[in-house]
Amino acid sequence: MTYIDGFVIAVPTANRQKFIDHALTGNSVFMELGALRILECWGDDVPDGKQTDFRRAVAATAEETVVFSWIEWPDKATRDAAMGRMEAMMATDPRMNPEINPMPFDGARMIYGGFTPVVTLEAPATNKAGDFIWYELLTTDAAAAQAFYGQVLPWTFADSGQAEMDYRIISAPEHDVAGLMAITPEMAEHGATPVWLPYLAVDDVDATTAAVTQKGGSVQMAAMDVPMVGRMAMVADPQGAPLYVMTPESRKLSLAFASDRPRVGHAAWNELHTPDPAGAWTFYGEMFGWAKDGDMDMGPLGRYEFIRHGGMIGAVMPAEQPAWTAYFRVPDIDVAKAAVEAGGGQVVQGPDEIPGGEFSMNCVDPQGAAFGLIGHRKG
Repeated sequence: MTYIDGFVIAVPTANRQKFIDHALTGNSVFMELGALRILECWGDDVPDGKQTDFRRAVAATAEETVVFSWIEWPDKATRDAAMGRMEAMMATDPRMNPEINPMPFDGARMIYGGFTPVVTLEAPATNKAGDFIWYELLTTDAAAAQAFYGQVLPWTFADSGQAEMDYRIISAPEHDVAGLMAITPEMAEHGATPVWLPYLAVDDVDATTAAVTQKGGSVQMAAMDVPMVGRMAMVADPQGAPLYVMTPESRKLSLAFASDRPRVGHAAWNELHTPDPAGAWTFYGEMFGWAKDGDMDMGPLGRYEFIRHGGMIGAVMPAEQPAWTAYFRVPDIDVAKAAVEAGGGQVVQGPDEIPGGEFSMNCVDPQGAAFGLIGHRKG
């Protein structure tokens, strides 16, 4: 278990750069002795408290700034061993010699302690199996689709650089979120029509495709390697809804589906329409570890059942035609509605208010691909 040394000090504001230089020099010793991470935080918003506060704790004057710092160790044993070596190093290592690297603050007023973590929450650095990591639009007219979506969403488009196909990368203001691909004649011969498809992360594409078929699904496109992208396959669940499974070459966290916070231009919700919700739950639960987390009665439409995979990622609802629908976040739902209609698309449902005060609507683009939008009503 990690172990934390915490410090609060008062540093003359005029000595800010001297403090940074001192910390960079001295803290290199702690890193060599096994520290995992060191943060030195310069006070920016340190209010006065009613009974006590950071400033009073270290008797900071008006000319001083409070600095809050900590050292993260892999465990207490590593920390104790490092501290045991400090006294000897102060006599031999110039970085620890107060005459060579003097403290630009009053060390007598420093408060310090060692702490054992009891609660640790950390944003993931990679995606886990079963996460939504990408979205792809297959369309009969890539140029027209780009023009349409560029008016509806704050997206920009760039060529992927793949010489053998017209594949365009769609970027929101913060991250890449999707791809746009023209349906080839061969794909059309096999029945491909305009559609948005999600990508799910898996640890092993080949093992996943084998499991999909064992559980009653099918493989629509055999596993293949895409240079500098990863290994992927297109499958369909037992009810017929198509999707991709992929092991990315890069393990960098994908935020195409904004699971951490609302991000304009990113996917905000994932909805599975299926003629057999019970069967779908069995399949996705066993394949990807998804769990049902409550539901909402939609009257004649049936029950709208929420999917949890870490956080809430979407829902399952009854429908005759099996399909996935991705909902993308827009800044203003009414402006987006007008853009859909002006661009030749159709709004087939909504905008309807949803829990949380936002609005959602279901749309079809000019080429026939269904998609959803979510956003606030500003008017």
